[in-house]
Amino acid sequence: MKELQPEFRVNYCRMITVSVDDRMNTDETRTALAADWPFLMDPDRTLLHELQMVDRTDPVHGEVYIPYTFILDRRRTIYKIYNGWWFVGRPTAEEIRMDLRALMSQRPDWVYSDKQSGEG
Repeated sequence: MKELQPEFRVNYCRMITVSVDDRMNTDETRTALAADWPFLMDPDRTLLHELQMVDRTDPVHGEVYIPYTFILDRRRTIYKIYNGWWFVGRPTAEEIRMDLRALMSQRPDWVYSDKQSGEG
C-alpha cells in the first residue's frame, strides 16, 4: 500500500502496520517499502492471540497468523475488515480508496457550498 502514502497525507488519513517480526526484520521491511508510517511490533504475538487472529487447525504447521486489514473511522471504530487469509481477501489500493471516500463523505464539510462558508 506504499502507493497510497501521498494520498493519505493530503487526506488526513493514517496507516499503521503491526509486525510479528523482531526489530531488525521490521526495520528492514519498513526500509524496503520506503514506508513513512508507523510500524508497531508484536514479536511475542500477544496481540494476535488477544484478537483471535490465529488459525490452529493445521497440526503440521502449527499456528498460522492471519493477515487482516482494518479500516477505522475518525473515532477509531472499525468500519470494515478485510481477511487476507487468501490473497483475494486482501484489499486493493482502490478498495481502500473507496472505503476512505465513503468515510469522508460522512463529514459535514465533504461537499463545499457557499452555505458552509457563511455566504448566501
